[in-house]
Amino acid sequence: MNAGEHTTFMINFISDFINGEIDRYFFDLDYSAYVIEHFPYMELEDSRLADRFANTVDLAYERGTALGLSDEEFRIEISNAFDKWLGGKKPDRS
Repeated sequence: MNAGEHTTFMINFISDFINGEIDRYFFDLDYSAYVIEHFPYMELEDSRLADRFANTVDLAYERGTALGLSDEEFRIEISNAFDKWLGGKKPDRS
């Protein structure tokens, strides 16, 4: 599966958070702005993948924020949603 430019950006951003390269504080600061900026283009690149993003990663973000999960619990929640979003197959990031 080839991911478009905007989908790839979000994959890399979320991967950096999952892998501990971005602290939760900075992830929270950037997440909503990046979704607003990139999601409309993600829909154009692959509408089904964008819909899955909304129903997995974005839902987990909203839920984790609303529940006040600890940083580690939140990272796990996002990681699980990320895996569901990509269906176990990581798109090519070219």
